[in-house]
Amino acid sequence: MNRSVAMKYILKIKDSIWVTPVFYCLLAVILALIAVYTDINVLPRLDFELPFFLATEVDLAKEILGSISGALLTMTTITFSTIMVVLTTYSSQFSPRVLTNFVNDRRTMRVLGVFMGGFLYSILSLAFMQQATFEGEVISAIVAVLLAVLCLFFFAYFIHFVASSIQVSNLIDSLVDDVKDEIDREGERLDQAHVSVTSLKPEMVEQYDETTVLSSESFGFIQFIDHDDLFQWAKKNDAVIRVTPLIGEFVTTSTEILTISHGKDVEVPDSLISNVTIGREQNVYQDVDYGLHKIVDVALRALSPGINDPNTAVQCIHYLTEALIKSFKHTGTYVIYHDDRYLGRLITRRSSVEEKLYNVLSQISFYGREDVVVLETLLESMQNIALNSSEDVKQEIRPFSRYIYDRFDEAVLHEVDHKFINSRKMALDEALNEAR
Repeated sequence: MNRSVAMKYILKIKDSIWVTPVFYCLLAVILALIAVYTDINVLPRLDFELPFFLATEVDLAKEILGSISGALLTMTTITFSTIMVVLTTYSSQFSPRVLTNFVNDRRTMRVLGVFMGGFLYSILSLAFMQQATFEGEVISAIVAVLLAVLCLFFFAYFIHFVASSIQVSNLIDSLVDDVKDEIDREGERLDQAHVSVTSLKPEMVEQYDETTVLSSESFGFIQFIDHDDLFQWAKKNDAVIRVTPLIGEFVTTSTEILTISHGKDVEVPDSLISNVTIGREQNVYQDVDYGLHKIVDVALRALSPGINDPNTAVQCIHYLTEALIKSFKHTGTYVIYHDDRYLGRLITRRSSVEEKLYNVLSQISFYGREDVVVLETLLESMQNIALNSSEDVKQEIRPFSRYIYDRFDEAVLHEVDHKFINSRKMALDEALNEAR
């Protein structure tokens, strides 16, 4: 199984809610079997008596297990209901695309898994608790009590986690952390010795006689591209592979994915297309732009008339600024993987500075075109990006900042507003003209 196929299953598992609870349920089954085995085969053979707080009579154990199983089932129901309420809040107040940040959070599923595991242990131990089977006292009930105490601590932790997760500042911070982590991974890939980034479109290869085009086998979003496998195949077979779409783009069964230039004696396997993973949902892995869009969605929902929370939008812009500065370390549009002779074997595309600025800030500037604070924050964002970026980025910021200002409705500006906006524009011009 190659890396792309493995990654396809990994992405599916990451998006699955049931994996963590099932794992904890399996641990609970194993623990129940160990406890029952100990009660039947180990305790009767001991030469000493256990302390009174470690063992109970069978009748008392059955009462304890029955009470605990009912209580844990109730706590599991409450936890599940709480999760549904939080998901509704995320969808209505923030964005449907950020639901996965809460659902797939290991803490959420871990709490649910602990409750389900505790209930499963109690009910299985109760099912095995027969008077004729056990010769004396048992420890299954005490283990259940300890699990109940553990579940109680987890429940308190879950309440704290839920109260924190629905705070918009924590949500935005979590989204930005995901984006920054992916930017770091992308930076490590682009900083490799055999990888170069350029803004010039590579010329068509004329030294090869044949060109093979591989189209998508299904429709959906491009979730993962195995650059290393594609590069090694092209290097081994003296070919050049061009990946046409961007990561995160939606493709259909007729979309051309790979264009391979090769010699007549090279046979291109259809399985080469399996190095491109296509799924029904987008994810942040390898897709920095999608991570940025999730933050934009939160800002747009905050600017909607139903919510009308421009301060949240302003906070989103500040966080987006930090992410964009980090992302603009590499400004090229084409990523080229070279072999030992410095021949480009794999060519992929990435978003340009202009595309990133437009996709991230254009919608915010449109829906906030009547809010002076949003305009001032956008200009401040342009200033901070210019102060911390290369000259190539500054060349893109200059026309884009004019584009943002021209979209604003000047009819809502008061004389005092003009004073602050002009001051911000002057600071932006100084940042753009400052040599870095």
